[in-house]
Amino acid sequence: MNLRQIEAFRSVMRLGSMTAAAEVLYTSQPNVSRLISQLELSTGLTLFKRAGVRLIPTQEGQAFFQEVERAYVGMDSLRLSAKNIRNLGTGRLRVAAVPSTGLSVIPRVLKTFTDSRPELTVSLHVNSSPTVEQWVKSQFCDLGIVVHPGDVSSQQIELLATVAAVCVLPASHRLADRAHIDCTDLEGETFVSLCHGDGTRSLVDGVFETAGVERVMAVEAQYSAINCEMVALGMGVTLAHPLVARDYQHREIVIRPFKPDILFPTYVIWPPAEKRTRIAEEFIETLKAFYQDSFDDQGYGRDEVSNHAQ
Repeated sequence: MNLRQIEAFRSVMRLGSMTAAAEVLYTSQPNVSRLISQLELSTGLTLFKRAGVRLIPTQEGQAFFQEVERAYVGMDSLRLSAKNIRNLGTGRLRVAAVPSTGLSVIPRVLKTFTDSRPELTVSLHVNSSPTVEQWVKSQFCDLGIVVHPGDVSSQQIELLATVAAVCVLPASHRLADRAHIDCTDLEGETFVSLCHGDGTRSLVDGVFETAGVERVMAVEAQYSAINCEMVALGMGVTLAHPLVARDYQHREIVIRPFKPDILFPTYVIWPPAEKRTRIAEEFIETLKAFYQDSFDDQGYGRDEVSNHAQ
């Protein structure tokens, strides 16, 4: 049994005649007949019954054809994988991200990225910075997006952007008409905060402690997106990444620049250089372009996109 015999059999089954099969295989009808006979001999199966010039598949022939089709589906999958690898470096992209980017920025970037790559399979995994780092180190994911990198070598981390926090307030708040919000403006305000243990929480608390500003710390949540939702419900004010806050502009909130600057960096964590894929590198270029375009169009926040490793 060889591939040429299988191709002849498959073509006859799909097209219904040896003459049609001969045309698509660029051979003669007698040669197709010979190949089918050789296949029957090598497999010990009777694949067709002859009824004059017609060929009628036997039950054995039908069953064998199903197995042949399964094999060809696998071959088609291999061809597609080879095409993706040739064009993109891999047919799959696995992205890990912390919630502040994974729940807001990354889905938008993936939409743009996959629109021009309809055959690409993408996985997005969201968790804390230490978990994201572990996923990349173990090569479960192709890259990771974090805010507070831990034990990562300088060759495997790159600064993507540094963005200034914005103040998010209910639309009816007494400070809503201000052009910008100073730290001292929030003296005595009910503040919606990130949970203890979050690196950004520590950064924000440090600014208020240095300024000697007391807030009413009545509500806290794990993610900035939840904090913005609670601001929209009138539960207090918060500081957030501007791209997270932007998702809530349709709600009853206002977004204002905040002073002093509290900068939120965003880093990409790479696996070792020899493990990077072309598709992952192209995704990061798309992410950089998204950051740049977003802040070119906005009047709040500040963004610096780096093309160099830390």
